[in-house]
Amino acid sequence: MARARNIKPSFFDNDNLALQNDPLGRLLFIGLWTLADYNGNLEWRSHRIKVKLLPYDECDVEQLAINLDKSGFIRFYSDGEKVLLNIPNFTLHQNPHKNERDKGAAVPEYSEERRQLIDISTLTINRDKSRANPDQNGTDPADSLFLNPESSFLNPDCGSPKSEDPPPAGDEGAGKPPKPKSKITKTDLINDFGIPEELAVQFLQIRKDKRLTLTPKAMEDLVNEFRKAGLGVSMGIELCCKRSWAAFKASWDWRPASFGDEKSFTETDYSKGVTADGRLA
Repeated sequence: MARARNIKPSFFDNDNLALQNDPLGRLLFIGLWTLADYNGNLEWRSHRIKVKLLPYDECDVEQLAINLDKSGFIRFYSDGEKVLLNIPNFTLHQNPHKNERDKGAAVPEYSEERRQLIDISTLTINRDKSRANPDQNGTDPADSLFLNPESSFLNPDCGSPKSEDPPPAGDEGAGKPPKPKSKITKTDLINDFGIPEELAVQFLQIRKDKRLTLTPKAMEDLVNEFRKAGLGVSMGIELCCKRSWAAFKASWDWRPASFGDEKSFTETDYSKGVTADGRLA
């Protein structure tokens, strides 16, 4: 079953997503977040997903998905038996319910090796690269897949840069998987989290001054604490910059004092300038 996910305002002004994908492709991208499990993975079956996400639109959902993959917003892979799909940085932008995590995931995790088992141009499994069930009755595995309702579930602004995604199988350089991202950059803060550039630069400098690297895990923890405090990510980063904080906890005394140093209601003398009968003097 589909699940509620968060979608952030920066999704709508993500020029990389808009320039490389048509409107239905962007709508499909949003919908895939609701079908993914808490790791951002799901089994791919084009007909089922078409019915679930784009039931009233005449379109080639496979081609829409291939374009999303080529532009770096999703990644196809396989466990040798099923065609699977991963949404990069899903865990940075979503905070699934505890019960969802406790239940576990039925979809195998994404890996670069599993990425190489997929022919991106046709969304089929490369049997010559897979050692799992190579003679499976000669059928096309993509026609026998089903979307697991137990594992199906937006900061749709989380598109990964193309340079960090492995090239489609068969392309030159496919044997050189990219290094996993070790830190969040200014560009990531601006594009993925909607942080104004000035704040992004300032916050990263605060972290640098305190010899702290903003890793994906550290950013995920920050986002979770901002949510607990009822703050948006941009507002939370702004608060950290104002107070020169390199980190944030919802339990901290972060709320500003009301009215500053002004006198309280009971300390103010409201009788000044008023006559005994209540008129202004």
